[in-house]
Amino acid sequence: MNEPRKNLLALGLSESEATVYLAMMNGARTAHDIIKTTRIKRPTVYYTLGCLEKRGLLGKTGAAGDKRLSLASPERLGAIAEEKMLEAKQLKTSINELVTNFKKNQSPASQKPAVSFYEGVEAVKSVIMDTLYCQDKRVSTVAPKDNFFWQVGGEFVKLFVEERLRREIQTKNLWDGEIDKKIFQRYYHGVSEVRIVPEVMRGHFKSTVFLYDDKTLYVSSMKDCYCILIASQEHHDTMQAWFDGLWSASKPHAA
Repeated sequence: MNEPRKNLLALGLSESEATVYLAMMNGARTAHDIIKTTRIKRPTVYYTLGCLEKRGLLGKTGAAGDKRLSLASPERLGAIAEEKMLEAKQLKTSINELVTNFKKNQSPASQKPAVSFYEGVEAVKSVIMDTLYCQDKRVSTVAPKDNFFWQVGGEFVKLFVEERLRREIQTKNLWDGEIDKKIFQRYYHGVSEVRIVPEVMRGHFKSTVFLYDDKTLYVSSMKDCYCILIASQEHHDTMQAWFDGLWSASKPHAA
């Protein structure tokens, strides 16, 4: 899939709408031209043109018997992108309110411990991002030197850290060794507490642990590519005590 088509689909255009729009970008100006170029059936082409017109992406010129099509200004695509961003922001706000109300209405009896298992790169990435929506805005982590973050790629690391900074999430991180000083200075120094685990632990664990709210998240390496989420205050408190003990025995990361 080429980038123009990918971008149009991301804006919400259907496959046929993207195909017709790209045909018009390449010079097609009548329904006959589009049918000939794309080999899409006539009824589908006329229906799609109507949809694009409703989106404000094209107009018609000429007499009734000789209609020609004209693309709207490319800035219209930017306007649609802005509309999508606004819709996403409003949806996010509504979902956050829904989750908050749901938690408020839960009875103590319904808040039983739960264990969830997720497998695959995208599923694991999604669960990791969910840690940034913690209620108390504090996350504690223990991470091996070669962990899921570095294995999955720099783009995800950048997305996660920037969202953490944007949401003002406070973190305490125990790492299996120091990382590149440029990365540390950019993403952690002054905004996150970082210490290095005791020597006896180094190189002897592969999974990353996240502690937040009443939850404990275990993330494997990319080799196994899974995570386990435990929602239990008792388990969280036990692991938090383990974390605090390690923290007191660890040394600060070199600035």
